[in-house]
Order: sequence, then C-alpha cells, then structure tokens
Amino acid sequence: MANQEQLKLIKEGVQIWNAWRKMNPSIRVDLSGGNFSSMELSGVDLDGANLQDVNFNKADLSGAMLSGANLTESSLMEANLTGANLKNANVSEADLLKAILVRANLERAHLAKTDLTGADVTEANLTDANLHLTNLQSAKLIRANLEGSKLREANMVQADLAGANLASTDLAQSNLRQANVCGANVEKASMIQVNLQEADLQAVQNITIIQLSKARSLLNARLDPPISEQVAKEYPHLFVQD
Repeated sequence: MANQEQLKLIKEGVQIWNAWRKMNPSIRVDLSGGNFSSMELSGVDLDGANLQDVNFNKADLSGAMLSGANLTESSLMEANLTGANLKNANVSEADLLKAILVRANLERAHLAKTDLTGADVTEANLTDANLHLTNLQSAKLIRANLEGSKLREANMVQADLAGANLASTDLAQSNLRQANVCGANVEKASMIQVNLQEADLQAVQNITIIQLSKARSLLNARLDPPISEQVAKEYPHLFVQD
C-alpha cells in the first residue's frame, strides 16, 4: 500500500524529494497506485521504489533514477524518460505507448509483455534485458544496444532497428515483418522461426546463411544480393507464401 506521506512529499518537488531520500536512504519508498501524470520529475531519485500501477502518463522523467524500481503494470504513455536509469527495473506489463527512452539505461530490465508501441528507444542500453512477448511495433530502436537480450515472441512489426546491436539476442518466434534492420549486428543471434517478411536486411552485419535458414519466412525481404541468391538457392521455401 502506498505511503501517503511520501505521496504528498514527492508532489512538493524533485529538489525536496531528493534531499529527503538522501537523508533517509534506508526508508522503503512505496508510491504504488499514485497519479503523477504530466508532472515535472526530471532527475527524481526513485531507485528501488515500489511504483506498481502508477500513472506517469506524459510525465517528465528525463534523467530519473529508477534502478531496481518496480514499475509493473504502471502507465507511462508519452512519458519522457530520456537518459533515465532503469537498470534492473521491473517494467513488466507496463504501458509505454509512444514513450521517449532515448539513451535510457535498461540493462537487465524486465520488460516482458510491456507495450512499447511507437516508443523512441534510440541509442538505449537494453543489454541482457527481458523483452519476451513485448510489443515494439513501430518503435524506434536505432543504434540501440540489445546484446544478449531476450526478444522471444516479441512484436517488432515496422520497428526501426537500423544500426542496432542484436548480437547474441534470442529472436526466436519474433515478428519483424516490415522492420528496418539495416546495418544491425546479428552475430550469434537466434533467429528460429522469425518472421522477416518484407523486412529490410541490407548491410546487416555478421549474418549467416544458417541463421536465415531457420527463419519462418523471408518473403519479399530485402537482402544483399550475394546472400539473397544463396539463401534462395538452398532454402527456396523461405521466399514463398505460407
């Protein structure tokens, strides 16, 4: 249950809140169920806080400290999390529709079943993050670091992954239809049953014929000519309608 005194205190402003946290580092923060929509919370210290089912819609959380925080089932639609630190945070089943996470740190964060539709995750750190069944449709993941992340069964239809680091990621059964993967690094990525229909895979780094052979479909995918010709010759079924 949320601490009512803490709910009142944080609404007095980030400077007062952060000073209180600095003086009381051992006190557990519980703001669960609180409504902070459209609030100015840039740089706020919410490390390790219980923020379950909190409303942060359109809030400014740029540079916020959210390491290890519990944000399960919270709503952060159109929130600004530019440069925020969410390392080890639990953001499972949260709503981040059109949220801004540019250069945010989401290393080892739990984002299973999270809705990141249309979110801007450009240059964010998502190494070893759990994105199982996450909705990343139309999200911008340009130059994002997803090395070692779990993207199994994720929805990345029309996502922009240009220049992203997908090394050692688990992409099994994910949907990358019409996604832009140009210039991404897919070294040792698992691509079992990945849907790559109409995806742009030009200039993808470290991709192998073996990886592509395990995909569900490459129908109308754009590949560099030498690779496309070899895959089409050895695995023609990947280029026909299911």
